[in-house]
Amino acid sequence: MTILSLFDRSVATWPRDAAVRWWSPAFDRSISAARLSEEVSKLAAGLLAMGLARGERVVLISENRPEWAVIDYGTIAAGGVLVPVYPSLTVEQLRYVLHDAGASFAIASTRALAEKLLEAAQPLRAPDGPLRHILAMEPDALAPGVTSCSDLTAMGNERIAAGDASWRRVAEALREDDLATIIYTSGTTGSPKGVMLTHGNITANVRMLAETLDFTQADVALSFLPLCHVTQRIADYTFFDRGVSIVYVALEDLSRALPVIRPTIFPGVPRVFEKARDAILARAARKPAPLHALFRHALSVGRAMARLRLEGGAPGAWLRWKHALADRVVLSVIRDGLGGRVRYLVSGGAPLDPQVMEFFLSFGVPILEGYGLTETTVLTINRPGSPRAGTVGPPLPGVQVQVDASGEILAAGPTISAGYFNDAKRTAASFHDGWFHTGDLGRFNAQGSLVITGRKKELLVTSGGKKVAPVPIEQAIVGSGLVCQAVLVGDRRKYLSALLVPDRDRLLTACRRLGIDSAEATPWEALLQNNEVIALYRDMLSSVNRSLARFEQIKNFALLPRELTQEAGELTPTLKLRRAAIEEKYRPVIDALYEGKGTQESH
Repeated sequence: MTILSLFDRSVATWPRDAAVRWWSPAFDRSISAARLSEEVSKLAAGLLAMGLARGERVVLISENRPEWAVIDYGTIAAGGVLVPVYPSLTVEQLRYVLHDAGASFAIASTRALAEKLLEAAQPLRAPDGPLRHILAMEPDALAPGVTSCSDLTAMGNERIAAGDASWRRVAEALREDDLATIIYTSGTTGSPKGVMLTHGNITANVRMLAETLDFTQADVALSFLPLCHVTQRIADYTFFDRGVSIVYVALEDLSRALPVIRPTIFPGVPRVFEKARDAILARAARKPAPLHALFRHALSVGRAMARLRLEGGAPGAWLRWKHALADRVVLSVIRDGLGGRVRYLVSGGAPLDPQVMEFFLSFGVPILEGYGLTETTVLTINRPGSPRAGTVGPPLPGVQVQVDASGEILAAGPTISAGYFNDAKRTAASFHDGWFHTGDLGRFNAQGSLVITGRKKELLVTSGGKKVAPVPIEQAIVGSGLVCQAVLVGDRRKYLSALLVPDRDRLLTACRRLGIDSAEATPWEALLQNNEVIALYRDMLSSVNRSLARFEQIKNFALLPRELTQEAGELTPTLKLRRAAIEEKYRPVIDALYEGKGTQESH
């Protein structure tokens, strides 16, 4: 099966009232399945009219919106290869992708992105350069040398009206092993790699997910993770396949969209769910003391029920009665904040803190954690009705996942990438004898679910030769409640230290409890140097250390005054830590931790 045959089947079986929708506080726009199909046809015919040859690459830089899907399916229908990129890329990063992919066409959505694209494309638009056409979606994004997407679709419409069906013949000639897309991984180190995914890779994964997850035509899904990332794109393909209505919304509008859209399912990354938890707790903390106490009690009852569910146990009559009361008074109100209809959420892209999963389940919203890479698409996922904290679920039917003697996770099957575009060396280093070497470390538990234990390249090796996986320890620190981000350091050093970003709301609450009355009026950086505040974090790390082996324990720490961000180059677009960049940026801070000049040690 190809992506286009999957799309044709989706359009034919979608309910009449289903639509792709684009929502923001300023507008609400929908497009029906039939209209979407028409736009895909016109765009495919227009690309062929402009000279797109089979296998040529089309770079797309855009936020999530209905046109994204039209350009995706239309490019593929015309025999092209879509190369989606993050809108947040710098000019230099975008230029790298345009050059490495050998793009013939490039499309931007907004004026700002079109200006970025024009600057990045400048050296590639020479008379003999590969980049022949630059297009823009919005009218105010047009500039000399930029073609309007509406002109492109009008050209295609003229061809179709004249009886030209060449685009359909091109689409019907596609095969499963044809290249469909190249997705450049953001990477935590080194230059991006262009992962090649075929029609067969994608449609096999969609079939597996459709068999495993109970999506129906009654579902409404949000699409806010970048569509240039494999998680959201595979999710959207599966939503199309199952007739699920899709609503595109910007991440910054998510909290306002939830009560309006009232979604039933949506994927996210751990940081989104962590921030949602923190916002819920912060709102509750601002309530009068009696209401806050009621909230805490109801949540503790919900947590007791959640723990039983996560462990596969059954609640007794007393807990069921208490939970029914807590749900009626408090827990249902929290669910209403998410729209009131969420059946479950899906988490991917990075490890999910088990405490976050437990928190959401405490008010009746399961999070199904899954696992996969751009090179593999989705490999494993927890099943509806049986979420398991700390695991990413069993493998999907049809993929093979195993753990080798070194603890590295290997994967094989029809969803595995064909390799890296223009990069035979890195392809040979990661793909061996039909198996892809993920670089992640893991194990299977007794129930057959995969547990991720770390990343092979992220292992910290102390000067004493001890190997430490940082992610579980960082999760434990963040789970303490006083920290929103943590970075473990100590590679080739005598002990481990940590860079901690305090959670502002929770720290201020703790300061009020400690009687530091001037905390709210104290400049943030000065507050982080307060001896009582430092002692608070030292005690927190001491508590974390008690559950760790001696060589894993954190001996020193520094408090950072601001969050690590993608814009500062410290996080990837999927919000993973760029460890090398962070260590380079904070080198003086880290060095001070090993020279007796940092924050006092934690024992």
